[in-house]
Order: sequence, then C-alpha cells, then structure tokens
Amino acid sequence: MGMKGFLLRCLTVALLLQLSTAGLVKKVIRHRREALMPKKTQENVTVPHPDQPVVFNHVYNINVPSTSLCSVDLDSPGATELKHKSASTDMQNSEHMEHTVDGDNQIVFTHRINIPKQACGCDNQVPDIKDILNRLEMLESELSSLREQCSSGAGCCGAQVTAGEVSTKPYCNGHGNWSTDTCSCICEPGWKGPNCTEPECPNDCQDQGRCVDGKCECFEGFGGDDCGIELCLLDCGDYGHCVDGSCLCEEGFIGQDCTQTNCLNNCLGRGRCEDDECVCDEPWTGFDCSELICPNDCYDRGRCINGTCYCEQGYTGEDCSELTCPGNCNNRGTCVNGQCVCQTGYIGEDCSKLTCPQNCNERGHCFNGKCICDPGFEGEDCSILSCPENCSNRGQCINGECVCDIGYQGEDCSELSCLNNCQDRGRCVNGQCVCNKGYAGEDCSIKTCPKDCMGRGDCVDGKCVCFVGFTGKDCGQLTCPNDCLDRGHCVNGQCVCHKGFTGEDCSEKTCPKNCLDRGYCVDGNCMCYEGFTGPDCSMLTCPEDCQNQGHCENGVCVCNEGFIGEDCSGVSPPKDLTVVEVTPETVDVSWENEMRVTEYLITYVPTAPGGLEMDMRVPGDQKTTTIRELEPGVEYLISVFAVLNNKRSLPVSARVATHLPEPEGLKFKSVRETSVEVQWDPLDISFDGWNLIFRNTKEEDGEILNSLGRPETTFEQSGLGPGQEYEVKLEVVKNNKRGPPASQNVITMIDAPSQVDVRDVTDTTALVTWFQPVAEVDGVSVSYGPSSDPADRKLVELSSTDTQYHLGGLTPDTQYEVSLSARRGERTSAPVYESFLTDLDAPRDLQTVELTDESITLEWKNSQAPVDNYRIKYGPLSGGEHGELLFTPGPKDTTRAKITGLRPGTEYGMGVTAVTDERESLPTTTNAVTALDSPKDLRVAEVTETTIMLEWKRPLAKLDSFRLVYVSADGHRAEEVLPGSSESHTLRGLTPGMLYTISIIAERGRRTSAPSTTSAPTGQHCQKHSS
Repeated sequence: MGMKGFLLRCLTVALLLQLSTAGLVKKVIRHRREALMPKKTQENVTVPHPDQPVVFNHVYNINVPSTSLCSVDLDSPGATELKHKSASTDMQNSEHMEHTVDGDNQIVFTHRINIPKQACGCDNQVPDIKDILNRLEMLESELSSLREQCSSGAGCCGAQVTAGEVSTKPYCNGHGNWSTDTCSCICEPGWKGPNCTEPECPNDCQDQGRCVDGKCECFEGFGGDDCGIELCLLDCGDYGHCVDGSCLCEEGFIGQDCTQTNCLNNCLGRGRCEDDECVCDEPWTGFDCSELICPNDCYDRGRCINGTCYCEQGYTGEDCSELTCPGNCNNRGTCVNGQCVCQTGYIGEDCSKLTCPQNCNERGHCFNGKCICDPGFEGEDCSILSCPENCSNRGQCINGECVCDIGYQGEDCSELSCLNNCQDRGRCVNGQCVCNKGYAGEDCSIKTCPKDCMGRGDCVDGKCVCFVGFTGKDCGQLTCPNDCLDRGHCVNGQCVCHKGFTGEDCSEKTCPKNCLDRGYCVDGNCMCYEGFTGPDCSMLTCPEDCQNQGHCENGVCVCNEGFIGEDCSGVSPPKDLTVVEVTPETVDVSWENEMRVTEYLITYVPTAPGGLEMDMRVPGDQKTTTIRELEPGVEYLISVFAVLNNKRSLPVSARVATHLPEPEGLKFKSVRETSVEVQWDPLDISFDGWNLIFRNTKEEDGEILNSLGRPETTFEQSGLGPGQEYEVKLEVVKNNKRGPPASQNVITMIDAPSQVDVRDVTDTTALVTWFQPVAEVDGVSVSYGPSSDPADRKLVELSSTDTQYHLGGLTPDTQYEVSLSARRGERTSAPVYESFLTDLDAPRDLQTVELTDESITLEWKNSQAPVDNYRIKYGPLSGGEHGELLFTPGPKDTTRAKITGLRPGTEYGMGVTAVTDERESLPTTTNAVTALDSPKDLRVAEVTETTIMLEWKRPLAKLDSFRLVYVSADGHRAEEVLPGSSESHTLRGLTPGMLYTISIIAERGRRTSAPSTTSAPTGQHCQKHSS
C-alpha cells in the first residue's frame, strides 16, 4: 500500500496548488452492485463457480500535465514495466498489486484480486464476496470524486490542507449528482439526505401513511400517491362516487354504498326507481317488479297470476285468446273456434257419444258405440239376418235360415235328421223315419201297396196294378167307368162320387167357383189350401189367428195397441234408452215407446261378477226414472222392459258407471324442455289409483297415460316435446272406471338448437351449422367472439328456418366461442356453446420476382398470424417429381425464397403455406415457367473459305426451333431458322478470310433462351502466280 499512498498524496498536492493547466483523464471499468453480471465487453469480475477462480480487475488511468507540481519520484518513462507473476504464483496469493508508469504524465492503477477455485466453497451470494464488492464500489466513488475535484480547477470545495492530507467528499449513493458549487449532493426525486440514501415520499404521505422505499403505504381509509385522498369504507358501486370518504349517490339511490332506492325491495333489480315508484323492465310489473306480465293481459278473459293466465270458463291458451269446447271434446276431437270437430266414431256437442256402423241399418239401436240389434238380426251393424238359437251351433245361418250340418235338421237344427230325409215320405222322429202310410224301409224308400192288393193285382212301385175287373188302391173294388175320373170311389162297380161331383163316372163338379183353384172340392165343399179360407177359398188367413190380440185384414194381423209381431204375439219394447244424469249414487234415465203399455220394469245389476240384480217398476205412461242408492264408481247394466198383460218385451239396455270425485290441487312443481313435474292433493275415499294423462293440444293422437298407485301425489313426466302445450288431466280410477278429470294446461320450455357444429373454418371465416330446435320458435340468436375477450362479442338474430350461419371478419389463429339460443316471443332457451380455432392465414400477394433456366425466386407478404415457417410445394404441371421446402419468415413484411434445381423450359405450379407447430394454412398459389436453357458446347467443327460447320448439344428443354445468327466483321448480319432436332449446321456462302461472330438461340413459341456464342474466321483464298 506504500506506492498507493504515495500516489494519492501526490495527487492531493497537485489539486491544492490549483494548477490552471492541470487535467485528469480517467478510464474506469466499474462493477455495479445492481447488476452482478455485466456484458462481456465490460466485465471486471468473474462470477464464482466451483471450477473457476474469482478475479476482480480495476484499471484507473490518470493523465497529469507536465506542468503539474504534483510529481512522482518514479523511474523514467522508459522504465521497464513490472511483469506479471506466473499463473501458479497468482493462484497462491490472495491479492496482487501492480503499478505501471508508461508514457508522459500518466499514472495507471491496476488492482487484480484473484480467489482460487474452490478456495472457500461458496458462490457470489456469500456476505464476504458482497463486502468486497461494496468496498470496491466505495473506492470507485472516492476516486470519481477525486477526479472531479482535480479536473474542475475549483479546488476541493473549501476543504483545508492539513498535514499534507486532503479529505474527499462522499458519493451520492447512485441516487444523485455531486455539485461543486454547493459541495453537496443534488438528489434525484424520491431521495434525500446528505448522500441521497434516504427515500423521500410525496408530501411526506400527508401524515396519513408511512414512507417505504420512496412510496407511501397509506393507513386504512386513505389512498393516492401521497395518501391525500380519503377513501370510502364501502364500494359506492355503479350509482355513486366517493367524496371525502362518503358515497355521493346518484339521484334515486340511497344508502352507505348507494345500492338502495326509495322503492319497495329496490324493485328487485328488475326496473328503475323514479319518483319513489318502480318503472319495471319487460316482462315485470307490480309495486316491486315481482310479478310477471301476462301475454296480451289475458284479453280480459282471465286473471293474471305471476305471468300465467288463468282463463275464465270457455277460454284457454297462453293469453286466453282461444275458445274452449265442452268437455274439451272428451279427447275425441279437435276444438275449432269453440266447437268440437269429432273424430271418426264419435258425435255430440262434446264428442261424448259413440257412433255405430251404418246406424245399425235401422234394425237395432245404438248404445255406447255398439249396435243392440232387433230380434232376427245380428252383426256389427245389424246387417245380417239371425237364425233361431243360432242354428244350435249345428249349421250355418244364411239369410236368416239355418243350413244344418249333416245329421241335423229343423228350423234351428236342433233335431236329428234321418237318412235321405225319409225320402219326404215320412217324418223323422229322433233320427228315425216314421214312414207315411204306403212307405216302408229305413228311409221310407220302399213303397207298399194297400192290403197287398188283396191278391187281385200286382204291387208295382207301391201301387196296385189290379187285374182286369178290379180297381182301387188295394184292388178291393170292382172297377167303375173311367175309374170315376178320380172324383169318386167305385163301390161294387159303381161310382160313389165325391162331394161336388156327380155322374156315372163322377165327371161333373159340384163345388162353388171350383174353389178358385185354392183348394179341392170334397163332397161339394172347397178344401182350401193353407193360407186360404171361405166357401170358395177366396179369403186369406192370418198366422195363429193373430193370437186373439188383433184382427186379420187381407192376411195381415192388425195388432191391438201394445202388441207387435207377425201374429201379434210380442209386446212393443222401449227404445232410445238415454242416460240423462249421473252422480256418485244416482242415475237418471229416459226412454221412448210409441205404444202404451201397462208398466215398465227397470232392472240394474253391477257388471262385475257376483253383483246383486235389483229392479223397480214405473207406470206405463212414465218414460223417465231415477235409480237411487247406487255405489260410487261402480258400473251397472241397466235394462228397461215394457210390460203389457203380464207379458215382457225385449229389453233396451245401457251400461252406466256412477261418478268418482274430481281430484283437487292439480299444479306444476317444475317445467323443463322435455319434462314436467305434477303435484296434487290426496283423496280420502276408497279407490284403486290415478290416471295422469298428458296430451299435446296440437296433436289428435299421442296421449301419454300414466297409471299410478293410490298413495302417489306427485309425478314427473319425461319425454315431452320442447315448447309444446300439453293438456294435463288427472282422473280417479276405481274398478277400471275413471272419474271426472281435473285439467290444467302447461307449456314446456323451448329447447336450444342441437348438434351445433363449426366447420369449413378458414383464417377469417367459419360456418356454424345446427339442427333446428324441436319446438316451434321465432328465430335463433347467434353470439360469437374471441374466447379471451368476453366483452368483444357480436350478436346475430336469424329466422327459425335458418340452420347455418357464415361467420366472417374473424382474426386468424384465434380461439373463438360461439353460442346459440332459440327464442319465441319473450321465451329464450338455454344457450349451447361451441369453440373453434381459426386457421392460419395464407401468405398474400405471391409473385415471381426472378426466373432462370433452373431456378424460380418467389416473394410474398407475410401472414397476419405469427408463424414458424413457410412451406413451398412445387412440381411441374405436366407431371413428374414434386418438391417441398421450408423457409423462415423474412425480417419485415415480406419473405423471399429461391427454388433451385428445376428443369429448363418447364411450367411449375407452386403453393406457399404458413406453418406453426402441426397447423398449416391454405396455400397461396402461382405458376411460373423456367427459362429455356441455351444450346451447349457450341463449337466450330470445320472451316473452308466460304463455309463454317457448327456443332452443339441440344438443350434439355423441349424446343420448336433454333435461330442461328451470324455477323461478319464488316457488320453484315444474317440469320437462319433450324429445326429443333438439329445438332449441327453448315453456314455457306461466306466471305473468305472473314471473321464471323455466331450465336445460336433456342426457341419455343415466343420464348427464347440466352444465346450461345462463338467466333470463327473463314479460310483465306489462295491465288497461284506464274513463274
């Protein structure tokens, strides 16, 4: 340190003498604490590493003028520099100091501190190393101050020289500049103190905070750079601002945080408060905007409760705009303007009555959709004639007559038949023939003769062939003239004529009008055939003489009042039995009858097995009655008989079930797109269960029936259609009978578009497709924007028929989110989301900037999106080998790329795409044709005085021709066109001894190659001289 102290004293003396011509130049390589790793060009320290030594280098050069009185007693300028010790010696010393004097008036300070590798096993964070750095910085600061004092010529700021020592001023801690005028630091903003070491805060934080590292940390309730702003304890929100620690609210808002209004419940956030009254947003209303507005105010046909219209009787629909039909047409028809249009098979004002096929063809009456046929008819529409006892199941009924099976006979096939039907010669009794007189045999096929012809003739085919002189059936009579003409009988040879005949041979008739051929004359009286009567058989008879219950007129019975039938044997039955009213315990019925009868018998019995039949009677002039004391919810078969003279008619019947009570408290707990949860009150009677029915009001069919057990009072119906109106009915069920329903209508929520897909995505466009919602909607809302910025979104309203939308103006290589929702009136579905990433945009303005016969240079504008590389794919349009190259983007807005190794004269197609990771943009394309290559190796093969023979190799490109141009030395120019297949040619007619410049060019169409050129002289013309 002796040399260092000497130099410092010298410099101090020089400064005190204030030499006007003195000057110092310092070159310092500094190490700053703020950055322990300076650039390599300014290193003066190596950071500790286990395998490397630590070296500090500091060099100070101070030039002192020759006139300075501050001299140094050192060797002459030519003194030899002290050499460095060997590396091994350096490694053994912890500090090495070196002083060099070189050149006039130059003082050099060199400090080299070397810490050998792994000497202390530490890194640059160890406190010892930091201390060294701090001391070195202090040293640099002191030398800097010394330099400024010596170079300024202003002395040492009033410092007094004492015992040859000069004290230096402190540095400003890197946060200010030293002023020789004030001999103090001028601190930078934010710092104070003698050495600028104390942080300073604005306005000393207004005594409302503390200063930390030059910044105010405000106490609670204060803010701002200098803690001069008094903050509000509560956030004033969107409707106020903070003034002097309190929220100053906007008009209409009150409270410490300006969130309250003078309106009830703060309008529930569904409107604004004006003059202490809520002005509600759509679709809300009420004093505090708590009620939903009903569509069209229910058209004054119902009452509005929380946005739902409860329509008056006779009206229905979301806004009570539709007329209802009686009994809602009993689900057997559609309601059109308040009138039922019944389905096939139903009639009536409310479609409650079933129709019968062909109206039973007027051969019966219709009850509950089924024909109850009159006697003698059957079939679904009473069109078929019935047979007695259904032919006893022993034959077929054809047109009302039995065609009996083999072995049976009779009107109703109830009798056993006989062999061959007894040949119609007897009667069949229990399957055996009782033959008529004159016949015998098993089937009465054998004819017998009376008394075996008494031996007076032969029996032939059941008739006696009497011998001559005998006659009669049994040949027991003597023959008479003409055999009495069969009008009498022969007695002992004489005719005893039948009544009405006379004469020897009974040839004369005696009956009146010959019985009109409706009978035969016996002893003068007409024996009328069946159906005729009277002395001359001129009158028609009636069946069974009308049973004495009518009189016969011209063969037809005219029955007394109350009797009917062909023979007046039947009683006129009642008809058109109608159920007038039904209650849980009574049934009112009525009927019609054109005839007056004695009384009516009414029977009623439960249709379930084991029921007890009851009856009652009413006078014949009464056609209505009330059946009482019935059991609720039970089906009865009610029959009405007419009674006349103790005879019953056929009955007219009806099945009627007594009513069950109507359920109460039917309501909807939740309504979704495809499901509805229903709730109702329990029923305190005996019954089997519930029928819960859902019916789409716009569909004729498609009822959904849910049979539920008795304890159930809630049910969730799934599988419904979105946005559809359903009629929901609840019925009580007992003994398979339904009670009157409780009915409510509900509309399911509309569904969002489904199967949303984003396809055909490019760098700036995308196509969004979807399936239309199942529900009928007014339109679809499409919202889209970058996923990273929810505020930057665009909304598009589309019609309900749209199933796709083309998004345009997108940013390349950006993640987008698109959402779709359906809307119908004020209803909106839940949105459905889809995300997609736009493609890289393709390079733009691709163009060819340079062409050769084997290369093409392209240039394009770079993509908007950041890319890793550009890929060029190229190949000849005529086919052949293709190539692919990668190029990094150019430094500016454009990129240039050169494709080499191409075929001459060939048209290439080229596409450039942007590539990032595994993603690639669409290509930008162009076509270019390489130049034709020149003919190769053009040479002169042979020369004469007037000719030059040329040879060359053909180019690689396809050619049409060669153009050969040759110019003589005297400027004469000529050219020839040669076929493209040529490889040699001889120029003729040249000038002897003339130098020619020859060029050959390949041509194809309008394109030409670069020329190949050579020069050659023709031979000299030699003249012969005579000796």
